[in-house]
Amino acid sequence: MDEMERGYLSDPMTGDFTAKVTKVEDAGDGAWRVWLDRTLFYPESGGQPDDWGTLGGFEVKAVSEEGPGVCHLVKGRLEIGDEINGHVDMVRRFDHMQQHTGQHILSRVFVSLEGLMTVGFHLGEKASTIDLSGTASEDVIARAEREANAVVFQDLEVGARVVTREEYECGKDGGDGVRSRLPEGAGSIRIVEIEDMDSSTCCGTHCLSTGMVGVIKLTGTENVRGGTRVEFLCGGRALGDYGEKHGALTALGASMSTDWRELGSIIEKLVSENKSLRKERDALSRELAGYRAVEIGEPTGEIGGYGLVRKVFDSANAGEVREMAAKIRESGETIVLFGIAAPGPGFVFACNPAIGADMGAALREAADVIGGRGGGGKDFAQGGGGDPSKMKEALDAAEKKIREMLE
Repeated sequence: MDEMERGYLSDPMTGDFTAKVTKVEDAGDGAWRVWLDRTLFYPESGGQPDDWGTLGGFEVKAVSEEGPGVCHLVKGRLEIGDEINGHVDMVRRFDHMQQHTGQHILSRVFVSLEGLMTVGFHLGEKASTIDLSGTASEDVIARAEREANAVVFQDLEVGARVVTREEYECGKDGGDGVRSRLPEGAGSIRIVEIEDMDSSTCCGTHCLSTGMVGVIKLTGTENVRGGTRVEFLCGGRALGDYGEKHGALTALGASMSTDWRELGSIIEKLVSENKSLRKERDALSRELAGYRAVEIGEPTGEIGGYGLVRKVFDSANAGEVREMAAKIRESGETIVLFGIAAPGPGFVFACNPAIGADMGAALREAADVIGGRGGGGKDFAQGGGGDPSKMKEALDAAEKKIREMLE
């Protein structure tokens, strides 16, 4: 097929056409691979997804470059020689045109601002990305977005032309773009041009003017292989993204009985208040742990001449249990073995530093019984996980280990 037979290149705004079936192959599962004498369906290539629609009333499931031209995977049987009507989903096509044209604009802007080349492009179903050859700071990203939208608002003409390989490689095509490496065997090259702004080799579908892109919004960046991956939305996608975020912010503002524009200061105030409340809570928790330590700190047994405080909490906060254990071990020559059954199984073992026991070793014995894990030093250890129904057996194993150390 030449460019005229690939109508998506010369007339991207048209989606209805007639064509003759030139070849068919059974693809199995009720699908057929179909080639035509001309087509308006764009095949997936160059980072741009394929078009969808119908051929002869049957659904077109995929379009690709294959064999003698463009292959259409059709959910239905067509015969060689059939004259059929084709229909391209123009909502999907126009969305891809907006994203792809926006990519050309962004790529040129990044080169102009910082000399950052585009080394990769992906047009996704929800968002698109370009990979830049170097690091782009937040300031560069913000400037690029402003410059790209300035190009959109100028409504510059977007066109395409075909030149020979020789004209392109010798720089005689009149373009000012950076020379791309051409694939082997390519005799002619299609160049997409944005009036007085950009010239790039490309086989995709594009808007007829930059104004059709609508708006370009950069939505995120990440470091990739020494460069920067920039995520962006154009046209309808950008509008949809704005609508979702505006709706979410408006609803959040309403829940706080304020305008969404005031949310920043309100959230900042809430974060500050939350930090203060957490500090107060932690202080009260430590104070409460001190009181509870006095309440339950009386030894329930004895190991090697030292007092033993052993207890399983049916439900407790691990932080509060740690505070209690620390308080109790400070009060004298005492060994503490605490188990927590819920909300998650856990252990807190502690002893006065003067006692020659190893709490870390004792905890490992308990963890083996319950199927949990943990660790610590000689005077303090903690862990969790496993089967809480075996908590008593686990504490028995820990107590036995300590007795072996001290007796």
